Amino acid sequence: MARKKPAPKYAGALAQPIYVDEDQIDRLEGVRQAGVREKIPLLYKHYKIDPSDEQRLEKLALQLAFEHVPGLQLAFRRKPGRKPTWKMGLGDEIVRAVQDVKSQTGMSTQDAIRELQKDKLGMWGSYTVESLGPRYREAKRQREQFRKLVEGARERRARGEVLDGLLGLLLTDEN
Repeated sequence: MARKKPAPKYAGALAQPIYVDEDQIDRLEGVRQAGVREKIPLLYKHYKIDPSDEQRLEKLALQLAFEHVPGLQLAFRRKPGRKPTWKMGLGDEIVRAVQDVKSQTGMSTQDAIRELQKDKLGMWGSYTVESLGPRYREAKRQREQFRKLVEGARERRARGEVLDGLLGLLLTDEN
């Protein structure tokens, strides 16, 4: 798959090089300096730096360094370890299945997970008990967090607060 070109960082005159005609080659440095003198104020404007500030050159140098030097940019550290392979929605399925087995047999959570895993033709037969246990606990924790989020949103709506963003979507008739 081809990589997308990054969006241009500058617009207008800052996105254009300083063009030189062939008859200006003998005074190339002068032409370059004149072009730079025209564009430096545009850089101040682009980075919202006051051109009358005594430290404008240092501020501009820092802004340019932050934008163009990878060693000065912030990035999120990747989490170590294997990428998750647990498919979306399986958490809810394992919670329902374990709760069904527990309610029908009175087994403990761990025994119910073992029982589900024994059925090799069933949905959970391809997973190990060691992986199903943590996935079950993780899914229960996520369900509880979601329940608290919905409850909090309902309380906020009851107080007359306007729910913006995704919170407003939580409160449908299905919840």
